[in-house]
Amino acid sequence: MFDNLAIDSWQMGLLYLLTAGVIACLWLLAKYKVHFSIRLLVGLVLGVLIGSIFKERATVLASLGSIYVSLIMMIVVPLVFTSIIQSFITLGKTEKMKRISIKVVFWLMITTAMGAVFALIMGTLFNLGAGFDVTGIDYSPREIVPFENVIVAFFPRNIIAHMAENQMIPVIIFALFIALGINGERKRNNDKVEVFASFIESLHSIMIRITKMVLRFTPYGVFGLIANAIGRNNLSTLQALGLYIIVFYLTMALFLLLVQLPLVWFKGKMNPVTFLKNVYPAQIVGFASQSSLGTMPLTIRSLHERNGVSQRIASFASPLGANVGMNACGGMFPAFVAIITANAFGLELVATDYLIIILTTMIASIGIAGVPGIASIAASVVLVALGLPLEGIGLVIGVDALIDMGRTAINITGTLVSASLTARSENELDDAIFTQENAKTHALAQ
Repeated sequence: MFDNLAIDSWQMGLLYLLTAGVIACLWLLAKYKVHFSIRLLVGLVLGVLIGSIFKERATVLASLGSIYVSLIMMIVVPLVFTSIIQSFITLGKTEKMKRISIKVVFWLMITTAMGAVFALIMGTLFNLGAGFDVTGIDYSPREIVPFENVIVAFFPRNIIAHMAENQMIPVIIFALFIALGINGERKRNNDKVEVFASFIESLHSIMIRITKMVLRFTPYGVFGLIANAIGRNNLSTLQALGLYIIVFYLTMALFLLLVQLPLVWFKGKMNPVTFLKNVYPAQIVGFASQSSLGTMPLTIRSLHERNGVSQRIASFASPLGANVGMNACGGMFPAFVAIITANAFGLELVATDYLIIILTTMIASIGIAGVPGIASIAASVVLVALGLPLEGIGLVIGVDALIDMGRTAINITGTLVSASLTARSENELDDAIFTQENAKTHALAQ
């Protein structure tokens, strides 16, 4: 029964030994109450080292990351469901809910469009795709669902099935309907409603406690995820697409510095350095896990307990940002693929094509929300809109896992920015929490 645990070489034996040492190190750091952020960075650095040294052998550590992701996915639906209901039944006003929703979606969409613009500029400047060998490309993207069908699918039909499939948009809408129902029914049968409202409050408190327990495993999960990601990338593939990788990461860095952080500074009236200090644990976990949905509990807690965003806005914006208007997956990547495909196949893009790319990325970032392989599907939608060959996605798919790490971090940052700007405009951002360490911040660190 232990055949799968056989150590087939001294290298694997050393890998297992070092992994045990890393786990022991992270456990000791937690025991001596070293700050959560430091433990997270230690797990990240050690994962990079192990992945670089042991290469493909380090992929066995994927199971460590998978366990962490499974625990996160276990709490996502009940946490979001109870958080949204608990948050919005305290508002009592439909106008407030509508205003918050519009503002969050606006910032998610406008930053996604700006991400596409940045990618178009950088892709054109570096002439990405020119000289690519387009012979023998074999890639079949997923079926593109018509936009109107996706909009219909947002509305819940079988809420239990939606929850089982982690389809967050229907869950959010159902939770909003329940909140509206509670607020409306309070005027008629307040006593009966309060029983259910108290139940939701208790369940929400329990989910917060479970979330704290699960998040303690984050440094271990990051170690396994990053070691696997580094180990599974082929060196020859990285060399062949080296310019694309460099330009993509350079674009994401410039986007962070020239768009996201200035918005935080000038529109949100927040110090961008402090902002990064408050939210970087969520960015790191997103980078390692390549999953905005899997990072959601930490995104919510980073917004509320470290950045001072109210619980209701944090709980609403985080799941929405993991499904709609993703700055890098929905904006940058499709634009890059369009430029690369056009250059590789010797096709010229005109001014109207660039406008189509920007508009289509905004629509596609809503229309393909929550679908696995979201970036490739978003790129497929853009290529179809332009009449470009879908095979262009196959030109860059070999390093997609490596690119997706940065994309996810930028997506999460877009959510963090959108939530923070909305909270500031609604006077629901606590500057005392934002500017200093306090009891709530330490609650996340422990």
